[in-house]
Amino acid sequence: MTFPELIRFLIFATTRYFQPLPVAIEWVITGLAACVVAIAPFGTARPFLAIRNTFRAIARRKRLSIVICGTLPIALRLALLPWLPVPDPSIHDEFSHLLLADTFAHGRLTNPTHPMWEHFESIHVIQRPTYSSMYPPAQGAFLAVGQVLFHEPWAGVLVASGFMFAAMCWMMQGWLPPSWALFGTIVAILKFGIFGFWMNSYMGGSVPALGGALLIGAAPRLRGPHPRWFHACLLATGMVILMNSRPFDGAVLSAAALVWILPRLPRLKFALAPAAAVLLCGALFTGYYNWRVTGKPTRLAYQVNRDAYGWPENLGFLPAKELTLRHKVLQDMYLREIQHRDIYKRWDSLVENLDIRFFDNWTFFIGPLLTVPLVLLPWIFRDRRTRPLVIFLGLIVGLNLLQMVLYPYHLGPVVPVIFAIVAQGLRHIYVGLKRFAPGRAIYFALVVPFCLILIGAMKQQAETLGIPLAYWERGYEPHRDARAALEDWLAARPRKQLVIVRYAPDHSPDQEWVYNHADIDGSKVIWAREMDPKSDARLVACFPDREAWLLEADVYPPRVVPYRRDARSDDKDELK
Repeated sequence: MTFPELIRFLIFATTRYFQPLPVAIEWVITGLAACVVAIAPFGTARPFLAIRNTFRAIARRKRLSIVICGTLPIALRLALLPWLPVPDPSIHDEFSHLLLADTFAHGRLTNPTHPMWEHFESIHVIQRPTYSSMYPPAQGAFLAVGQVLFHEPWAGVLVASGFMFAAMCWMMQGWLPPSWALFGTIVAILKFGIFGFWMNSYMGGSVPALGGALLIGAAPRLRGPHPRWFHACLLATGMVILMNSRPFDGAVLSAAALVWILPRLPRLKFALAPAAAVLLCGALFTGYYNWRVTGKPTRLAYQVNRDAYGWPENLGFLPAKELTLRHKVLQDMYLREIQHRDIYKRWDSLVENLDIRFFDNWTFFIGPLLTVPLVLLPWIFRDRRTRPLVIFLGLIVGLNLLQMVLYPYHLGPVVPVIFAIVAQGLRHIYVGLKRFAPGRAIYFALVVPFCLILIGAMKQQAETLGIPLAYWERGYEPHRDARAALEDWLAARPRKQLVIVRYAPDHSPDQEWVYNHADIDGSKVIWAREMDPKSDARLVACFPDREAWLLEADVYPPRVVPYRRDARSDDKDELK
């Protein structure tokens, strides 16, 4: 990279954090909030003293705070159902997790390979040696709880989010004063716990965040003067959750936490046995699950998927697979994954990619408003009490340099750490204001959550307001509504349905239609890929009791016609 190119890149990289409309609006809101704190008269802050004192009284009751943090996001999200209904899946990962949930809900760990499996191949799903998701089982287990208990997998997202925020509050209580533990968790709830894809999709960020909160929350308690066996069991539980949700990141974070606890190990002998028992049970389950899915206790479905389809190519140190796949859309996905490796061939492309990764996660978790407390990161690191949090975060961020993509849910294990650091930064600002102008400190504590509510509402109504959002701020694919509407229409018909999907040559692999339930033969609607006339005829013959349809997914709007070998685009009986 030449010097002029470096200057151009720095200018572009800097403007990226101010220029997009939603980011610019949030900077304006942050500036207006700073003005309110700076110029509001002191006397008007007195009525808010009762709110502050009540908040402190609640925070001192630590168990009550944990319960509030666990129930508040669920209650708020349920209250919004008339305006923000249960989400429909559209992203590869969502369908894969839902397949796993449906498998568990049927009382199985995996499913037998279907005789017509070539028609059902899809992204992030393995077909052999068994039919299953490529992902570890933790997220699917929570979705299965929702499906079994509430007849709605999304209820599992609510449950996981509630547990995550409760655990986050408990974690922060181990690192921060009770008031700031509660305040920091509320900030996290308002930032990403109600609006956005974290709560409104099936991607699974809350589950590894739950594991990370238990792990990092138990660590200071085990290092403290009064460690208990219960804390050791929670630490082990967090490790097991990470093992079954984000095994790579979770293993590194677990190792870092154990190294930090190591000097206190002689004092923890009484807790080693119960913690080891939890870890052993978790490891045995993981091994048994892998054996049922892949045939080997040490072989992950993730590895099977990579060997069969060549992706994910997230880990840069793994050798690339050389494959030719039978379906063009899968081949296109493979080629795109392989192209991720090109960013490591040139220094400038790597730096630009890292900047994009950082920006995507910064906008989702931090944004302009919460950047202000992070300016105090050097002081937070200087504080011996919170220094390990900065080290844990730095370790996982550094680890992600080895990954070719970094989406917000990839940071799940350290999201509680991020918001503990944010809370500590907010605390420093509050204490500084309180020393010189106590009224300003009260305004500051009130303005921050108000601004987060305002920003969240703006993003939720972005489409109505004409504000373009980044991908992970909206978190869905364009074909979501069309696929959901078609599935509802088919499910309402009296007979069982078979949909053969036809893609145009330029079809985007991100907009995938072919996903099925765990019990393919028993499903009301089956989605299958168009292959060749003979294979398609065998597929239709395999399901003689079903209405067969041909879906042309890349016309607008998507078009479905009764299936015939010579089906043409001018068929009369169609749904648009």
